[in-house]
Amino acid sequence: MRDIKTFIQEDLIAECAITGLEVGDLVSWVNAAGVKWENKVIGFNLTDEYNAKYEKYVHLDTDSFWFPYSHKELTKI
Repeated sequence: MRDIKTFIQEDLIAECAITGLEVGDLVSWVNAAGVKWENKVIGFNLTDEYNAKYEKYVHLDTDSFWFPYSHKELTKI
């Protein structure tokens, strides 16, 4: 598994007009158990077929940084 720095450099882009978010923005989101989390946006991925199908483009500074989130489920803080 690559580290987060390499993932950001090789797989993500810094801007995404679709989401209205920018790298470094602090966002909140609620998981399936109802727990609220706050994380920073680390980048966007528009090239993956999964991302396009489920509209999940936003990557956050979580332990699972490779997993994209939908901008519709995030609230900018």
